Amino acid sequence: MFKFNRQHLTISLTLGLMGLLANLYPIPLFGNVQLILGNIVIVISAILLGPWFALLTAVLCAIGLFIAWGSWHVFILFSLEAIWLGYARRKDIYALYADIGYWLLIGMPIFYAYIILFSKQPESHISFITLKQGINGLIYAALGSLIVTLFSSLWTLEGKVKDQKRRTFNAQLTYSFTLVLTISLLGSTLIFNHKMIEKQQVELQQSLQDSAMHLGLATEVFIDTHKKAIDNASRWLSLSQTNTQNWQNRLSKLHQSYPGFITMLVADADGKIVSASPFSRLNSNKEAPDNLSVKDRHYFQEAFFNQTTYVSPVFLGRGFGSDPIVAVSAPIYQSDNANQPIGIIEGSLNLKTFADIDKNSTGHHQHSMVIVDENHRVIYASSPLSLAPLLPFTWAESGKKYKTSLNMLNLHDIDNPNPEFVYASYTLNNNWQLYVVHPFAPLLKTVETQYLTTFAILMLSLIITIVLTRVISQRLTTPLSILANKFAQKGYQDASDYNIDEESPREFLTLFQSLRQSKQQLISHQLELEEKVAIRTYELEKVNKKLQSLAERDELTGLYNRRYAAEKFRITQEFCHRSDEAMAFAILDIDNFKDINDNYGHQGGDECLRVIAKKMKQFFKRDTDVVARYGGEEFLLILPMCNVLMIEEHLNEFRHMISQLQIDNPQDNARMTMTVSIGAMVSNASYSESLETWLKEADLNLYKAKNQGRDRVIISIPDAHSPT
Repeated sequence: MFKFNRQHLTISLTLGLMGLLANLYPIPLFGNVQLILGNIVIVISAILLGPWFALLTAVLCAIGLFIAWGSWHVFILFSLEAIWLGYARRKDIYALYADIGYWLLIGMPIFYAYIILFSKQPESHISFITLKQGINGLIYAALGSLIVTLFSSLWTLEGKVKDQKRRTFNAQLTYSFTLVLTISLLGSTLIFNHKMIEKQQVELQQSLQDSAMHLGLATEVFIDTHKKAIDNASRWLSLSQTNTQNWQNRLSKLHQSYPGFITMLVADADGKIVSASPFSRLNSNKEAPDNLSVKDRHYFQEAFFNQTTYVSPVFLGRGFGSDPIVAVSAPIYQSDNANQPIGIIEGSLNLKTFADIDKNSTGHHQHSMVIVDENHRVIYASSPLSLAPLLPFTWAESGKKYKTSLNMLNLHDIDNPNPEFVYASYTLNNNWQLYVVHPFAPLLKTVETQYLTTFAILMLSLIITIVLTRVISQRLTTPLSILANKFAQKGYQDASDYNIDEESPREFLTLFQSLRQSKQQLISHQLELEEKVAIRTYELEKVNKKLQSLAERDELTGLYNRRYAAEKFRITQEFCHRSDEAMAFAILDIDNFKDINDNYGHQGGDECLRVIAKKMKQFFKRDTDVVARYGGEEFLLILPMCNVLMIEEHLNEFRHMISQLQIDNPQDNARMTMTVSIGAMVSNASYSESLETWLKEADLNLYKAKNQGRDRVIISIPDAHSPT
């Protein structure tokens, strides 16, 4: 029967208030997952005072969590835990073992049901946060038990709950080992997981930022290229406006050179379309071509009246094409009056081109891309996001209470505080906004897997510890008990009076002699082992050198890989910088490599990669030249101490040599040919210490080479003191 004890009440209230204060400030781990340590006092109260005083302590602790979380489930969950631990203590069940049983049988099922019925947590979060509750329970149960074990004064507390039976040394040793192992394993695992999660967040954020910048630059290049095309075309037509009948042919030829435009048109001063490409769209329109007018369109008004080259927000086409488009327009002037426009030329950007940019840049990630114009309408969105063009781009910051370095948002469930995506953004030079988003769920799944692994390892370790500790303790206690009984029978009252000598008991003497003999054998074995270790160490070093070579080489081509090239770039750049030498940096890409794979099979494509790798090693054969496979059909060249005036001719010579090759397809002996495009730059090594800066410049030149028809070399010589 429950007996009131004022001292116990005071202790229970004091512990409860301590737990309340501690629970007001849970320790954040990741996202909305927090570690609560205030519940340690519940375990202490249950061990010392029993279930009902522990219940009082638990209610006070739950108040702190209710203030911090605003969730009433804490009163049910931790009150039941306090009662369970208190009654387990009365049954002589250790608190840690009892808490494991509670969370497996009661705690986690109740918490799971609560989340399902009353919480807005995403389904992907539920198993993780449920598992976290169980692991958290084991942590504070182990800490509470260890505190009681370490502070012996607690065991002399008057009226405390006492064991019904005296515990054996075997059981106490086993439990002590279990507590230490549990705390050590969980503590080290939490620290390890925390570091790993932080690293994953940094890597993911960096990947998003890199993707956003790369996509933004690629988009800017695409827009600027077509903006310049329209601007040049307007000047061209202004000079030839005396012969306007030929504008249709000129416009069609211009359109063929810039497939990034889905349509192009020329309108007169009244906004009537006088030329269009493709002309078939104009003829297929139900209205008479002479009646088609774009005078009310912003792209006409901005170009004609404000006399500027204009890039419009996204809008829905009409008449001459009904696709969502972005218009680029410029005025056409009278040849004798550069201030008097007589019409405009306009090109409608093909928004599907953004899908190609998206695919090429984010295809190997789970990243998705959204481009938004200055009116906050969607221009393009990756298909997994299900955001159609022209729709308003609505989103909300989410995960504001999450502990994470990532920027998070919701695109679909705007009002949900739990994040759907992490993101990075990039503002284009025309005030468009580009977002790169990544689902949040996979990151949480990784964390869940880590915690699940922790839980499984803990359970296995506890079982192994209990079994091994029992066996070891029995081997220790049984012989000592026998010896003690024999000593008692012979009248030995104090065994410490005897040393290990000829008068010592035979068992101890035998043990001493055995240890001395074992020491000699151990020294002999140690010398033998050291010799074996030296041999194994030598063999291991040889294997490590071989593995290092494999790690630096591309298996298919035998060239150095991207990782080696990055390290070699730093060494080469520092060397050239010290000697104030120029260096060339080039990206080589096989043209239409997908067509080679489609026409000749992947064996044919692999053969092309091997052949070009072999030719590159033969052609760029200086010891200082770095030739590497950068990825796929792209190769990297780093040529230090090069002749600035001769490098372009050198690269063109190699490009021409490749175009003349006749390659036998190993699959069917068919003859294959290929061409390459090369984007390169030459500058002093002081241009930049960042590999990304050199890559960006060379990649832009490669893009130009591809855009200008492939099978060519585009090289630039930027200012060494002004990296772009």
